Amino acid sequence: MSKIISHDEVLSRFAGRTGTTERTQFDNELKAEILAHQLKELRLKRNLSLTQLANKIGMEKGQLSKIENGKFNLTLATINRIAAALDAKVNFDLQPI
Repeated sequence: MSKIISHDEVLSRFAGRTGTTERTQFDNELKAEILAHQLKELRLKRNLSLTQLANKIGMEKGQLSKIENGKFNLTLATINRIAAALDAKVNFDLQPI
């Protein structure tokens, strides 16, 4: 009979235990990927091309593409500019560890 492994156990094995530098880095990268995906999905939902959104926020199309593909570090200012152009709001939640 095989042992059932929890999601947290899998994450601990492959991304490090909660509280370690490796796990924190993994969690941060995952959150950035999720945000990038959400931005792209919302752009598509708004029927905007990369070029249209890039022009709307004064950014190069290639740079926006990198953002949507998680290949670009975002500043809060850039996130807010993109969100405003997409008629969306951004919520950040800072929690003590």
